[in-house]
Amino acid sequence: MGDGDTRALARQLLEHTETLPESLQAHILARGAEAVEPLVELLLDEPLSYVTAPGEGNAPIHAVRLLARLKTPEAISAMVRRLMRCEPGEVLYDALLYALEELGSAVAPSALEALAHVRTADERLGLLSVLSRCGVQDERIYAALLAQLQEDPTAGAINLSVYGDPRAIEPLSRVLAAHEVDDDTEDLFANQNIIELQHAIEELGGTLDAAQLDKVERARSSRRRLNELFRSMVLDTLQPSSLPAQHVPRPGRNEPCWCGSGVKYKKCHLGEDSRR
Repeated sequence: MGDGDTRALARQLLEHTETLPESLQAHILARGAEAVEPLVELLLDEPLSYVTAPGEGNAPIHAVRLLARLKTPEAISAMVRRLMRCEPGEVLYDALLYALEELGSAVAPSALEALAHVRTADERLGLLSVLSRCGVQDERIYAALLAQLQEDPTAGAINLSVYGDPRAIEPLSRVLAAHEVDDDTEDLFANQNIIELQHAIEELGGTLDAAQLDKVERARSSRRRLNELFRSMVLDTLQPSSLPAQHVPRPGRNEPCWCGSGVKYKKCHLGEDSRR
């Protein structure tokens, strides 16, 4: 088949919503490098990501997942550019993060170039998530992650933990020492910074002193209190038979688990949710 036939094949993604037929995936993947340009065109056509678009906005998501399976470095620059135009929490945003992570070290040049020109905190958030997971050790990445730690301790701690440089133990400990526990909060995630800082320090091989351990225990105690309060309120006011079936969006693998445990999703309910 020629380029026109491959482009027409890729355009069939517009006909499908959340589920893509295996046969269509196989046909597109069989085109190899020839399929990259048509898939990139779908990805970069922003109106196609709207729920009012054909396929309810799923075509760019399908395109990203297929590009990840093709593992073609030629698509990386376009994927990075599209990531910077997404809002955190969108399905396409998560699909791009996972796809770029699978491409490994090849994403570093494009992501670092984009990082030098970021305009918003959301753009920086996605790029640093990708760079911390690409497997490349680079002083520019490390410096950017330390800056993120000061601006957003939760995201900074998660990314530094994944990046894996033990030098981060000291700055992580300093940030933990500077944070106070909000014992009286009614916000389930108010003390998330403290819990993520603890995880990062320990995963990098560090230890917490007695004062830090006490701070973490107070944060977890507050979390448990609010979690139990929430559960009791739900049980007191709602009968299980009256609850409609709901689709609850999953958090990202390195985000706090939806259950309120304070543990990253991948280490808590990800396996159980995937089985269900």
